[in-house]
Amino acid sequence: MKRTLSLYDMDSILRNAGADRVSECASNKLAELLEDAAGQLMFEAKLLARHAGRSQISARDIYLAADFIKARA
Repeated sequence: MKRTLSLYDMDSILRNAGADRVSECASNKLAELLEDAAGQLMFEAKLLARHAGRSQISARDIYLAADFIKARA
């Protein structure tokens, strides 16, 4: 699957979190994990929007989806 998050942005996130040096592999892995988590979050949010009779996902759907995912963890 093609990644949509840039390695530069992943490098910046890791450096802002305190890393002095960041490998390309680390940036790739962070992008993979974030995109997988976002995909799961959007899947749940889409279910919530459909359940409410809407086709548009709202911020509230995303918050509720995040709560559902946290509760299952």
